Amino acid sequence: MSDLTKKVAEVEKDLALTNGSLNLFAVLQREDLAGRWDIVISASWAKEDKATLQMIANAIRQHLAPEDIVNLARIVVLPAGEDPVKAITENYEVEHGQIELLEPARFGLPVKHGVIITSRRAA
Repeated sequence: MSDLTKKVAEVEKDLALTNGSLNLFAVLQREDLAGRWDIVISASWAKEDKATLQMIANAIRQHLAPEDIVNLARIVVLPAGEDPVKAITENYEVEHGQIELLEPARFGLPVKHGVIITSRRAA
């Protein structure tokens, strides 16, 4: 597990402890931006609004140094019913761990590489 992934895993643990369980928390390396990563989140409490994004950004700032943060491209919040979320959560089960996603394109994701930290089917 890379240093960045370890730090982001701590962000996931804090978010789950503070807000409740997540359906998906993954770090995905973008194809179009070399060396940049997206944090992808799906949870019943996570909305794609300014307040949720700010809360997630604050958690990131607590665990990542500025030199790590510059490697992040964006925070992506997706509903549990989105096809890529369903495809991952139906194929992988992990909570607060790490599963390397070597072929993310098969899930319709435009990324080269990914690490799933939490993946659980929506209740």
